[in-house]
Amino acid sequence: MNAGEEVAGSPALGRAVGAAPVSRGEAGRAFQEDWRPRLSLALSGLAVLALAGFSLGLCLWEVVFSGTLDDFVVSNGPSRERGLLAVGAGLAGSAGLLLGAFALLAKRRQLRGEAILQLARRLSPGVLLGLLPVMFYWRLWQGGREVVFLLLGLVLVFGAQKLLQISLATPPVFGRPGFLARALADSAELRRSSAKFLPFAIVLVAAAGYAAFFSYHTVVHHRNILSSSLDLGLEENVIWNALHSGALFKTTPYGGPHGNLVGEHAAYLSYVIAPFYAIHQSAETILVLQSMLIGGAAVPLYLVARKYLPPWLSCLVAVWYLFYPPLHGSNLYDFHYPPLAPFFLWFTLYFALSRRTVRTFIFAVLTLSVREDISIGLMICGLFLILTNRRARAGLYLACAGALYFVAMKLVIMPLQRGGSEAFIHQYAGLVPEGSNGFGGVMKTVLGNPVFTLGVLLDRDKLVYMLEIFLPLAFFPLRRAVGILCCVPGFLFTLLSTGYRPLYQISFQYTAHWTSYLFIALIANLAWMGREASRRGRAGAAWRRAWVVAISLAVLTTSYQLGALIQHNAARGGFGSYHFGTTREDQERRRTLYELLAMVPPKAKIVSSENIVPQVSNRAFAYTLRMGIADADYLLFSVPVGGDERAKILEVLPDGTFGVVAERGQYILAKRGHPTDLNSGALSRIRN
Repeated sequence: MNAGEEVAGSPALGRAVGAAPVSRGEAGRAFQEDWRPRLSLALSGLAVLALAGFSLGLCLWEVVFSGTLDDFVVSNGPSRERGLLAVGAGLAGSAGLLLGAFALLAKRRQLRGEAILQLARRLSPGVLLGLLPVMFYWRLWQGGREVVFLLLGLVLVFGAQKLLQISLATPPVFGRPGFLARALADSAELRRSSAKFLPFAIVLVAAAGYAAFFSYHTVVHHRNILSSSLDLGLEENVIWNALHSGALFKTTPYGGPHGNLVGEHAAYLSYVIAPFYAIHQSAETILVLQSMLIGGAAVPLYLVARKYLPPWLSCLVAVWYLFYPPLHGSNLYDFHYPPLAPFFLWFTLYFALSRRTVRTFIFAVLTLSVREDISIGLMICGLFLILTNRRARAGLYLACAGALYFVAMKLVIMPLQRGGSEAFIHQYAGLVPEGSNGFGGVMKTVLGNPVFTLGVLLDRDKLVYMLEIFLPLAFFPLRRAVGILCCVPGFLFTLLSTGYRPLYQISFQYTAHWTSYLFIALIANLAWMGREASRRGRAGAAWRRAWVVAISLAVLTTSYQLGALIQHNAARGGFGSYHFGTTREDQERRRTLYELLAMVPPKAKIVSSENIVPQVSNRAFAYTLRMGIADADYLLFSVPVGGDERAKILEVLPDGTFGVVAERGQYILAKRGHPTDLNSGALSRIRN
């Protein structure tokens, strides 16, 4: 037997035959060097295919047994039978995928290590299929299991990004079928031809759909007597008084006959809203207007994105915004000004980028009018323009205007209006050092005692909050330093709080301190990624597409569980779960309340329970019962009643100051100086 016959089974050694005689020892070493790498490639590919198949089988099992999945996952019972079924489904999936892969490779005569690994890399995203069904099953994540959902979301999103990048960067194993190549070419041509109008049209439709959805549900929620004096009644009364008297931030639900928000908040936008409110003077009007402005912010966001990104990706960014879960909670919780900021702030940025000076000035003024703390956002946008070298001079003007307004309003004018004290400093009380007061003291601690500040930040609830803020965007805004800049408002106004939990819950309006700026960082980072991807060729394109898909997946999964657009069972607004729709109980409550309200003259002074105030706040004097009765002519409350409301009622019903006029269902109406014949029955209900 010659050397060529000895090594005929080895292609690598076969190429060497004829060049020189090969000894038996050299042939053995060469054979080992040849088959070991190939075996390693084959085993690696088989392992990935088996794992992807197992995940596929598990995914199908979860879909089939979805009705009992919550009992199995949450309480682990009965675990043995279902666990065996789950493992069996996974093993069946592994066997099926491996057999299918072997059959395809063998048919095309590609059954070798390199081809197996290549196919495995193309199919590697399937490893995550087993996670998908549980991420879209809201019952699994109730009752304190939100952290588990968020951690699994991290695994899913970042795993998907990495595996998709590997898959897309790997050439197809069997080539691309002709019909598929033609379909992709046709779709690419369609995208190019429609890019001038269709992406923007989609954004307009999506924004209108968002506004209609939230307008309807917030109005229904209000009509079901579920809105609150603080803050819907309070804010409507400010706008009503701005329209009728022009008084500066006068609001009787907060502070009684002489109540106002001077020194509390500088929301001059209420005077801009007042003419629109005049069309229909009801809390429903400002709820609809709020939803329109929040949803409508997708339009300037798209226009800003178009300055940096292609049309279809800009459209996707706007859709991400509309599905962003922290946006929904702020929209559901009554009416507040911070969630309106993105509309004005992003239009300011767009007009600055478009070199339209007058419009930039108008929207900059409107942005400042939203609230004093939003002026920080104007500064952030200005710095963004400077750092990205786009309209740096305009950026400098905006940054200076925002900084000067914040310092003047928050640290000088508003404290003077309050007699030297700063509003809401109790929210940061733990960071105010001895001998200091106000927000300046907070900043002394932040800058001078960073270790103590870090202890304040590393709170469990705040860490969960950060996951809820950043996971929907796959943490992508933080990839570059611009993201850190865009986190400054959120850091200052939410994370520094010591014990005031609404500041770091996504069901409150304070999420606007993140939403307004993170999407700016998102656009900047996507633009940077586009430039980087163009330099890297196929690998760069795969990297970019993988991130876009990962962000889309992050938005979709978190919006399902934490948002309000896809499912309504887990959505939160304000302090609790949000009640969607109208039940018979809601209808009865509404009917009985409005029967009593019909007995109250439109100009009468009325004091009422927390949830009733927004129904009567479109008048000059509408007081909140738990804060005091003051000079009210009418008293309207619901039973059972407790806390401060109960104490206030028991001050004026037993002594005959107010006499009960009528009772309807859970509501009782009393009038100052009215006969007290019905008081004893009402007092019996209150005390029992």
